[in-house]
Amino acid sequence: MTDIEESSETSEQELGELVRQIAYLQEALTALSSGGVDAVVLGAPENEQVYTLTNADRPYRVIVERMGEGAVTVSESGVILFANPRLADFIGMERDRMIGRDITEYVDDDQQVALRGLLETVATETRRAELTIAATDGSHVPALVAATALDLDGVLVRCLVFTDLTLQKQVERQFAEEAAQAERQRVAREVNDTIVQGLVTAEMAFDLERYAEARSAIASTSARARRWIGELAVDHQVQPGTAVRDAPPGCEADAP
Repeated sequence: MTDIEESSETSEQELGELVRQIAYLQEALTALSSGGVDAVVLGAPENEQVYTLTNADRPYRVIVERMGEGAVTVSESGVILFANPRLADFIGMERDRMIGRDITEYVDDDQQVALRGLLETVATETRRAELTIAATDGSHVPALVAATALDLDGVLVRCLVFTDLTLQKQVERQFAEEAAQAERQRVAREVNDTIVQGLVTAEMAFDLERYAEARSAIASTSARARRWIGELAVDHQVQPGTAVRDAPPGCEADAP
């Protein structure tokens, strides 16, 4: 065999290998674009590691995609590798734009320490914390976050699940407001009863011309009412007004 023939045969073999590689890549790209396979690439370019989610895992993929909770997979340093549509809705951003960004961008500044604690979760535990998601429109979504670590062939990633607490917080605020309103009404009834009883006592004392007892009853009633109203104002940020009552006939005459 001549050198020319050997060179031609080698070129044909190389060409055939390239054709097979291209066909393989086209098949892989078709699978990825159709959702048949998901891929996550980790590591430096010289040492890339590719993890795929095949059709065997598709039911779990569908569950994560459609569940009502937000879900995200991040690297140990907090870089987002995957986010489901629900989390993208929380944040108000297309999830494709979230990939590669830092998860800390979407959590309020005063909660970064709590988030870091979740990212330090080890493979044998699940950690939980309440965080507030900072949406792109300036709104804030309270969420209960559960973090679990997964070992993917030696590479540790974190899976975070965000449960929206907006409705729960609204219910808690409503209960707190109703409890505060009930407390204000209770105090108001006690103040009213105290004033009525004190005035009745004072009026009876005036009728009996026992003016000292009348003044004492009025002073005691006023002190108790002021104390309760003051406590109500402090607890519920109410500004008390000023009530003025004309003195009963004869009270000024006997005043010391």
